[in-house]
Amino acid sequence: MVRSAASLIRTHGVAATSFSEVVAASGAPRGSIYHYFPDGKDQLAADAIRWTSDRVLAHQRECAATSAAGVLECFIDMWRQVVLSSDGAQGCVVAGVAIDTYAREPGLIDIVRPTFRSWIDLLTEQLKAGGVAKARALPIATATVAGMEGALILCRAEGSSGPLETVAVELKRLLPPETTPARGRSGLATRG
Repeated sequence: MVRSAASLIRTHGVAATSFSEVVAASGAPRGSIYHYFPDGKDQLAADAIRWTSDRVLAHQRECAATSAAGVLECFIDMWRQVVLSSDGAQGCVVAGVAIDTYAREPGLIDIVRPTFRSWIDLLTEQLKAGGVAKARALPIATATVAGMEGALILCRAEGSSGPLETVAVELKRLLPPETTPARGRSGLATRG
């Protein structure tokens, strides 16, 4: 049900995703959704965010790149696959919830914020390990997450991967000309 909810939210947003659609997409018995998600759609959306974030973090932690450019390419390629496999129709669950949620109201936004921060934190550490100066790593990581989220929206509007490819090229231009892995580090993959 969580995977089905994530897929629907990526396509329709959280406001337009109903329990009925999740039940139909997952093949689960109708009563089970109320059993597992007694607090309603917000609980299901929160689990969809966590599930998505776990997958994003796992993908990025498995990145074997030893350069900052390689780190960015791992992150970008993950989103490229989302765009290509859906013909530009799907975006990011976390962004879908963020757009459909009032930013000043406690609840789902309190899950969205640390989720994006965890992605930025991981990219920051990986960029530093790839030779990017500490002072530049956080801004580049932030721009990368923001750039990919914006690119997904533009890809959806255009129905193609063109915007993502343009953003990818520009993000890589943020990197210093010659970034080499930091001394004493054998790789960028971190476990945690």
